[in-house]
Amino acid sequence: MAKDSSIPGKGKVGQCLPFAMALQKKFQAAGIASRVVVYGYEAGGVPTTDATGDVSAQPAFGTAAGRGSHAVVMYDDGGRTYVMDNQSWTPQWVHNAAPMQMAQQFSGINTSVKMARVLPVESAPKTTSVAKMTPHLAARFAAN
Repeated sequence: MAKDSSIPGKGKVGQCLPFAMALQKKFQAAGIASRVVVYGYEAGGVPTTDATGDVSAQPAFGTAAGRGSHAVVMYDDGGRTYVMDNQSWTPQWVHNAAPMQMAQQFSGINTSVKMARVLPVESAPKTTSVAKMTPHLAARFAAN
């Protein structure tokens, strides 16, 4: 199901939220527990310290450090938690943890996840804005 190239946004840069919302609806219709998680990150920078002791992110591998946001679908299958996004062709297994830690596992070591939020299905945003997870959403996430 997650490999279905007919899902809106599949393989398209900047279309992670429409893809995640559409895939989550497919999972929901199939009775598979899933949730859309949006997160903010900083990528590509390597921390360095200058002569005055200030820490800054220096470009890694000739690229500039950048900030962004991303949306993924997290779902459970056979007692394991998987993450899928619009640029992946296979789901990635992550250790079940808080959304921010799972987003970090998915993103890898060259990315620093700064915040994550589980989107309620009934009130998904029309933009990719990222906000801190509220206690109410944390409780909903833990229940799934």
